[in-house]
Amino acid sequence: MRIYEKRIKPKYIRIYDWVHAQIRVGNLKVGDKIPTEPDLSKQFDASRMTVRKAIDPLVLEGVLERRPGQGTFVMSSGIIKLTYDASRPMRFSHEMAVQDIPHHFEILDRAVMPADDQVQKFLCIEKGQKVICLTMVCYARQKPVIIERVFFPYHEFKPLIDMVIDVPPLELMEKRFDTHIHQVTQYISAAVAGKEEMALFNITDPIPCIYLEWVSHRENGIPFSVSLCHYRSDVFKFKIPASELV
Repeated sequence: MRIYEKRIKPKYIRIYDWVHAQIRVGNLKVGDKIPTEPDLSKQFDASRMTVRKAIDPLVLEGVLERRPGQGTFVMSSGIIKLTYDASRPMRFSHEMAVQDIPHHFEILDRAVMPADDQVQKFLCIEKGQKVICLTMVCYARQKPVIIERVFFPYHEFKPLIDMVIDVPPLELMEKRFDTHIHQVTQYISAAVAGKEEMALFNITDPIPCIYLEWVSHRENGIPFSVSLCHYRSDVFKFKIPASELV
């Protein structure tokens, strides 16, 4: 698996993160006025246009509010807290839409490789059979919150290698391959972000994660994909209902 080096953040992302951090630690509270655009331009050696590019998403998210003639003020903490309901597994885009949270995903890598023991077992394929691996990061309010690696049998989904992927992969299965999810099997465990996950989450220290193994099955019960996901545990909590006590 490819290791992703930590990338240098563009200035607008650094400004965005700095404002978020000031709110998170309490240096800027709800109702406070944030530094002016000229002050932020000077602090980060950035143009006014770059500062606006950083502030605009925070305004759209409802974290900040611009008041003509007065400045820009903090309207909410901006802290993301999400719930994953394991009794009603939904794809990330559906989860975020239900919770009315701005979101997007980014495909970072596509690779063809022999299935390892874990993927082979989940997909019920022969040892060493080739699979396609898509590595993607899911963002909520511009923050990376899930790292997902999705595996598909190569012989069946070969066009994925060159295809434009502008919707989440499992939605693409329905639209382009007429392959629908009939049943999902989930395995949930605890994990710690490793070097690769830290780079993709854009963090410098390991954090605890919720590790979700998600197997998608057709109506005939045959699996056609497996997703191995790291969820940030400081963002997500998992809801797992129990129907009865034994």
